[in-house]
Amino acid sequence: MIDIHSHILPRVDDGSIDMDMSIDMAKIYLENNINKVIATPHYIEGSKNTSLEDNKAALSELREELYKEGIDLEIYLGNEIYVSMDIIKYIKEEKVSTLNGTRYVLMEFPMFDIPLYAENIIYEMLLKGYIPIIAHPERNSKIIEDPNILYKYITMGALAQLNLPSLEGKYGSSIKTTAEILVQHNMIHFVATDAHTNRGRSPKVAKGLEILSTMVSKEDFDRITYLNGNLLLEDQNISVSDPIKYQEKKGFFKLLKNKIGIF
Repeated sequence: MIDIHSHILPRVDDGSIDMDMSIDMAKIYLENNINKVIATPHYIEGSKNTSLEDNKAALSELREELYKEGIDLEIYLGNEIYVSMDIIKYIKEEKVSTLNGTRYVLMEFPMFDIPLYAENIIYEMLLKGYIPIIAHPERNSKIIEDPNILYKYITMGALAQLNLPSLEGKYGSSIKTTAEILVQHNMIHFVATDAHTNRGRSPKVAKGLEILSTMVSKEDFDRITYLNGNLLLEDQNISVSDPIKYQEKKGFFKLLKNKIGIF
């Protein structure tokens, strides 16, 4: 597997707190058959963010330590960029990094909302030659309420990345249900760990991968877990299956769902 979303770099955001933790995370990655990782420190407009130069320095230091420890994990640089009308400007000014310097950009929505300008920024990014990848859409409350919001963005040309722990139910039942819906409706193009530590939010995702393997064909599993990620790293075009519009179940199930708060 190739992980396109990780907070393994030490001391740059709310992820790894030091080099020892980063080394432990690297070992867990290999134990879970993941040998390529894109480090994606947070970049949030208006917050205190680590500079691109500092992220590069942290990456260089981590690579050196991995080499000394004989840990064969390849790490690349990117950012998880909180959605903003100025994303393209930040890229041009080298405040943020695309994923491995490619046209692909990891973009995060707020957990409880989607900005009114989301469609506009997706359109502008595509117009300028960038391809937005929406990070963990299954965790966004608006998409939980209506998965076809993501359907619309994908038909525009955006891609989407699922957190594997979502399939295990680690973020709750409504997020698990939404993750299943998105996978089953061809709305997921990458899976990732979104690992932050060597403990609770670690790269230990073997169970999530096993669950995914029961939900999709072998061909689609390989595409979502490895092939698309490899094409991304090489800045190649990624061909995707048409998304399927979600048709919500009606009647008793819907009433029960609302009653128990699944959505």
